[in-house]
Amino acid sequence: MLLAAALTCRDAHTLSDKGYKALHNFSKVLHYIEENYVSEVDEEALLQGAVQGMVSTLDPHSVYMSPEINRELKVDTSGRFDGVGIEVGVRKGELVVVAPIRDSPAARAGIKAGDRIAKINGIATKNINLSEAVMSMRGRRGSRVTLTLLREGEKCPFNVTITRQIINVPSVDYELLGDGIAYASISSFQSGTARSLAKALKGMSKAEPIRGLVLDLRHNPGGLLEQAVEVSDLFLDHGVIVTTDNRGKEVDRREAFSEGTQPDYPIAVLIDGGSASAAEIVAGALKDHGRATVIGTTSFGKGSVQTVIDLDDDAGLKITIAYYRTPSGRLIHEQGVLPDIVVEAELPKVKKAEVEAEAGEEETEGAPEAVEPKVDLQRERAIEFLRSKAVIKRSEGSERS
Repeated sequence: MLLAAALTCRDAHTLSDKGYKALHNFSKVLHYIEENYVSEVDEEALLQGAVQGMVSTLDPHSVYMSPEINRELKVDTSGRFDGVGIEVGVRKGELVVVAPIRDSPAARAGIKAGDRIAKINGIATKNINLSEAVMSMRGRRGSRVTLTLLREGEKCPFNVTITRQIINVPSVDYELLGDGIAYASISSFQSGTARSLAKALKGMSKAEPIRGLVLDLRHNPGGLLEQAVEVSDLFLDHGVIVTTDNRGKEVDRREAFSEGTQPDYPIAVLIDGGSASAAEIVAGALKDHGRATVIGTTSFGKGSVQTVIDLDDDAGLKITIAYYRTPSGRLIHEQGVLPDIVVEAELPKVKKAEVEAEAGEEETEGAPEAVEPKVDLQRERAIEFLRSKAVIKRSEGSERS
């Protein structure tokens, strides 16, 4: 909120001579359309279209939202809404799946990070407004939406019909893996995520001293900045976590504090192309401080900050106001976080199939039927890495005694 206020409280902007000329041309075009178009026109619709066009020249995350969309998208961050359970972004004019939410209808239907959504209910998505795309996939519980997908390695598009449900987004899942190795997976950064992770780590450490942690941020589309900062702060006792800049100038800085910091056990952070935004902030902070080794594949690269401004007619303007940088100053946006150890996920074995779905189930027409690999190579590599670290530490400890 402070960042948004700082950026919006600038001196009133006055148009340049070029700007006044362009505004004059705009007024003339509006007048000619109103006077000469073949049929009656809706002046309000014309002006809304003009505003949408203006905002669309910025970036895919900056959008003008009609009053209807603005109201519907005011879903709180408690992690509950009706839909199919997909986080989407726009790349080069194409609607792209960042990650399906774990255990959601989309995940059960086999939708993958990186899938391109060509159509929603038969309507092409090329150059679609991101907010409109999200709204098209949300809807009444029990209703259905059909997505036409393009997938790398598949020659033909295929349809997936999904039944909308309440999406309860899980946040933290955890388990002890033996030999003092703990595993914690964060599926999204929502209200209470850092508290849940701290509680999980405390509980596991009571059962068995933690000698290493696998922090799984794969398929994590992001969420709240504050939660990303708090999660990072659990493992850092000082230094910068993330900075935010606008037009080349730093406008915000978040730092770690020593209070509540976890013991200095080794950490392996897992990321992939579905790790975005807040997940990239955590991975970038722990990597830059040398606190964790990042394993997997390059993250999505969504490192921009948006704020939503309510307009007089209940419409909204969501606009990009800044970019995130890791502690070393590296830009996250469109670059992502690079792993220290590259481990490609084993691709599912694919065979073609048509699935007849019963009422209330997901349908896939001509879709590749994926048989998931039995071994999670990235997770296994992280566990192997941590066990080797634990052995070295025990060996060093015995030499000193």
